[in-house]
Parts: sequence; structure tokens; C-alpha cells
Amino acid sequence: MEVFKRELIYLQEDIISKGHCITTMAEYLYENDKIEDLNVFLEAVFEREEIMSTGIGRGIAIPHGRSSVVKELSCVLMTLKNEIDFDSIDGVPVKIVFMLCVPEDVHSEYTQLLSKISKYMHDESFKNALLTSDSVDEVYQLIKGIENEI
Repeated sequence: MEVFKRELIYLQEDIISKGHCITTMAEYLYENDKIEDLNVFLEAVFEREEIMSTGIGRGIAIPHGRSSVVKELSCVLMTLKNEIDFDSIDGVPVKIVFMLCVPEDVHSEYTQLLSKISKYMHDESFKNALLTSDSVDEVYQLIKGIENEI
């Protein structure tokens, strides 16, 4: 299973809000043929956000949506030029965002992926490496470590 791809890594993006972030990341998934219908997927992600913010704390958010329009389990990684309010559980603005798109029939890989991302993001040196890198290839090599543990 290959969840992370170089073409779905965006560094130092100029994002102004939580909604802008979610919409932009969903557009990247659509443009890279990971979802069939942008609006249906966005609805799933925003419905999930209404239940509880996916701002998990410590400057990290993991918005996600499960939908029949998702072709394969995929992840967009975006680092932000400026912090944004993501209604995080700890109130800390977000600077790293992983967006997951999840097919309706995928369960265990999805929960494992969430768990591994969370684990890796507790490692300050890993988190700082993501934040300070300006190389997509370097970031890709870093996050492949997450995928290799699934």
C-alpha cells in the first residue's frame, strides 16, 4: 500500500483559514485522481469537522473524509507558511496538516495510518524536520517511514 506520494506533498503553502486549507487539500486530491467528486468528498470532510475538530494539538491537524467517491486510501501533506486556527483541542494554531481520503470499505489501514501519523508527530525532531524542509524529496523520505510501519 502506497499512501504517500511526492505529488501530494506541498511545502510552505500560503493558506489563510481552516476552510481554505481543507478545500485546497481536497482539490489537490481531486487533481491527482484520488477522488471522483470534489464536492461530495468536501461534504464528508466538513461533516467530520462538525463532529469534532481534527486539529489534534501541538500544531498538527489530520482532517479526513470517508466516502464512496474515494478511489484509494491517500494522504496529502501540507506545511503552512503561516499558522492557522484549526479549532484544535489545545487551542494551538496549526502549521502541519495531513489530509486523508478514505474509501468506505477501508478500516484497519486507515486507523493504523492515523495512529502512526500521531505517533510520529509526537517526535519533535521529526516534526521540526517537516517544518524546516524545503525539499519535497526529503519530506517524502521522512513520511515514508510512517507508511513502512503500517
